[in-house]
Formats: sequence, structure tokens, C-alpha cells
Amino acid sequence: MIQRIQSIYLVLAGFFSAFTFFEPVCSFIKQEASATYGFCMSSCEYYNQAAVNAVVDSMISRHPWGLAVMATLTIILAIIAIFNYKNRKKQIKFVNIATLTAFMWYVAFAAYTLSIKGRTDFAPTFEVASLFPLLSLLTLYLAKRAIKHDEALVRAADRIR
Repeated sequence: MIQRIQSIYLVLAGFFSAFTFFEPVCSFIKQEASATYGFCMSSCEYYNQAAVNAVVDSMISRHPWGLAVMATLTIILAIIAIFNYKNRKKQIKFVNIATLTAFMWYVAFAAYTLSIKGRTDFAPTFEVASLFPLLSLLTLYLAKRAIKHDEALVRAADRIR
């Protein structure tokens, strides 16, 4: 049943993970006496860069693949969990794996942020979009709780028969 509340939670989890592709999750700023330089990082790219040294220019030519992979896996696993509504145990497994990948997004995010901070003298500023995976974790937890509630209702109905 696609109209169940856990399906809505899983769709929201996918949307929150997808938002990290389009919004900056972290900005890196360097202020000097004459000007301010900086660039932003989303889950799929670095952009709006006005860099001053070769280390930053070579780093910006790369992409934060770890963030993109974790966000994409969270979206795909949430979609798979939606369509496994007939098998609630399998659905819970997919939600658990999606929760793990959403958590791993933060591990990758910390790794990329600390790596950039260590190689450059740009100061990181966390944006609002860095909270979207946390909202995804919250909606995944709510979906798991709703799936377990459905499973308990089905077992109770089976006992009554």
C-alpha cells in the first residue's frame, strides 16, 4: 500500500537526501585585508570558487564523490523500501541500511571538510543544507517505527483468527 504513513516518511527521506545535491552544505571562506575568497560544496560538486592558490584550484577540480554516493544510496534504498510494502521484514532491512548510509553521509562530510581545512587555510561555514541528512535520518526512524507498528497490527490480527 503506497498510501501508508511510512511511505510518506520514506519519500521525505529521499527528498531530504536529494536536496543536498542542489544546495550548498558547506562554504569555505578566506578573508584577507583586500578581499574575501571562497567556494561552496554540495553533495556533487564544488562551485562559486574564487580561489587564490594552486592547492585549492586542484582540489576544486575533484568532486566529493563520497557525499554523492551516500546521498544517492539513501534515495535508492528509500525507494526500494517503499515498493517492498508487502514484505515488512525486508522493508525494515532496507530502512536500516538507508539509515546507515545517511549516517555515513555525515562521516564522509566530516572527512571532506577536515581534508579541505587541513590542506588550505579556508575556514568552513556549515550551511542549512547540512541538516537535510539529519532530517532524512529522522524520517527514516519514523518510517521504521511505523513499519514495526504495522507488523504488530498484522500479528495481532493473525492471533485473533
